[in-house]
Amino acid sequence: MLTVTKMNEPFPDNEPLFPEAEIVFAKFWTRFGAMLIDGLVTIIIILPVTYFNVIQWKISWVYILTSLLTIIYKPYMEYQYGATLGKMAVAIKVVGHQFQKVTLKEELRRVSFYIVPNIIQQVLTLKVYFSNQLNSIQRYKDYNDFIVSTNPALYILNIIVIVLFVVDTITFFSNDQNRSLHDLYAGTYVIEKRFQY
Repeated sequence: MLTVTKMNEPFPDNEPLFPEAEIVFAKFWTRFGAMLIDGLVTIIIILPVTYFNVIQWKISWVYILTSLLTIIYKPYMEYQYGATLGKMAVAIKVVGHQFQKVTLKEELRRVSFYIVPNIIQQVLTLKVYFSNQLNSIQRYKDYNDFIVSTNPALYILNIIVIVLFVVDTITFFSNDQNRSLHDLYAGTYVIEKRFQY
């Protein structure tokens, strides 16, 4: 049997969930700012390695390693710490359906909208590293052009991601708890929270 607990009521053991304050749901621009910070962190780490791998090294396992880092960063950080570096910087946190630490299942459901297309994109791009044509690529722009020309499915994938982002944003503004579609799907919330380091 499912017990519904209102946010301002104590849990069955009479311990309030967040006794120190009322729950404040993270605002759109705060979440967007966190996403931008995470993007910058990822670019600073991944882009130089990717650039040198494309231009000089041309090693498939380096591509696989950087791909894995981009795929696991968000789910690992949010599951382990409740927040990515971007969310920590703007003092927001992902919590589960009863405002507890997010479970692995909730987190994987939450990120699935973007992780699945990311994995597909990485797999489609990986085949470039087994092509003889990669050896002739000397500029990063040529690498991008080659990937796009050999993987027309990437256009469709990008359209799907854009549509998901738009639907996610519309959903965010259509409820009082500022929950995006992926939050509703996973049963999670993003709240304002002061971090204890």
